[in-house]
Amino acid sequence: MPVVSERQRRYLAAVHPDVLRRFLEEGARAGFRAPAAVAAEAKRGLELRREYGRGGTLVGARRATQLANRSVLSVETIRRMVAYFDRHEGDLDAPAAKRGHPNYPSAGRVAWLLWGGDSGRAFARRVLRAYQASKE
Repeated sequence: MPVVSERQRRYLAAVHPDVLRRFLEEGARAGFRAPAAVAAEAKRGLELRREYGRGGTLVGARRATQLANRSVLSVETIRRMVAYFDRHEGDLDAPAAKRGHPNYPSAGRVAWLLWGGDSGRAFARRVLRAYQASKE
């Protein structure tokens, strides 16, 4: 489902509210697909998890598989992604989360990638913001 910009949403809400409502209902049924960049980061996370034997939970590995396959994601899954990134942003401050450290990649860095990495965070926030704005 394409994401409607704030400007487009305001226009549709003012001029064609029935079109906006139908668009949102169809989008909620269709779900959302992660962009290619998010899929690539999730694949990298799965590779690193296999290679180093650390990082992420079974839920994180499942999420990475969904993202890597570009499966349809529900709004609830997008909300969980945003919550994950908000909770675990500090994991990237660990010394081993940075390239050049002897223990790179840290378990936190691998887990971050499993959830789509920086691209996944941007995608999830963008989609959730647009979805919430459209519901107002």
